[in-house]
Amino acid sequence: MLQSVRTFLNQPLAEDFSLKNTIRESLLASLYVFGFLVLLNLRQFDWELVGGAFLLGAGCFMASLSANWLAPRLLPSWYDEERWTVGRHIPHTLFVLLCISVTNQLLLTVMGSGKPPFWQMYLYVTLIGFFPITLGVLAAERRRFARNATQALAVNAQLERRQENRPALLDQPQPTITLLSDTGKEKLSLHPDQLVYVESVGNYIDVHWLNLNAPQKTVLRNTLKEVEAVLREYPQFFRCHRAFIVNLKAVNCTEGNARGYQLTLTGAAVGIPVSRSYLDAFDQRMAMLT
Repeated sequence: MLQSVRTFLNQPLAEDFSLKNTIRESLLASLYVFGFLVLLNLRQFDWELVGGAFLLGAGCFMASLSANWLAPRLLPSWYDEERWTVGRHIPHTLFVLLCISVTNQLLLTVMGSGKPPFWQMYLYVTLIGFFPITLGVLAAERRRFARNATQALAVNAQLERRQENRPALLDQPQPTITLLSDTGKEKLSLHPDQLVYVESVGNYIDVHWLNLNAPQKTVLRNTLKEVEAVLREYPQFFRCHRAFIVNLKAVNCTEGNARGYQLTLTGAAVGIPVSRSYLDAFDQRMAMLT
């Protein structure tokens, strides 16, 4: 039972804390609150109630916008979109509803209207708002999944055409890429087609490469930013994630998910993620190499 709960809470969940998306979601939440309050008091309809519903809807917009946009900027490690899970989404949603409850109490005080105890207000807001917010996130995740999956199919079609149009290999000399440690005492020299991907792990980088088609891994003390600078003149290498640089010529298959893409590379035992922020640039670079 506990294992099932832990698995559920650790399930990845796509989220977008950009200002544009936050404004859109906050506006939808405010319209939902306004409409709910008007319908709830439809039998005793008057313009004063409409005005009060409008103010509470506006308060919901401001509270939701503040919680969804400011909190990720103040706590970036907790609100890391790449590590966002159901277990993080639940307390965040409760926090948003707490902000809305506080705003409601303040507005009712200013309006001189009767207000329930705070715990009761928080209970009402949670019962009314928790499931619509969660359903909205899940619906947005499904839309992103469908869009990314469709685009991944287009990328796979480009990969198939690249395989068909690949020219016969000639014994031409290839340039040599040299990756150094930050002290300069360790180095790794490779041909571009040997390098599969580079992963940032703390203060080190794991360089995954092929030695006569046999996968190898070399660990160097360096940063991904320095490696990116070395590889910049080779268009086949692409920074697809804050922790990964991949060789696009090694990509065999692309799968779409709600967070972005998952790449299957020749010589790689694990899938490599492409973050949502890199999707457009990835598509353009793949089209250029095809």
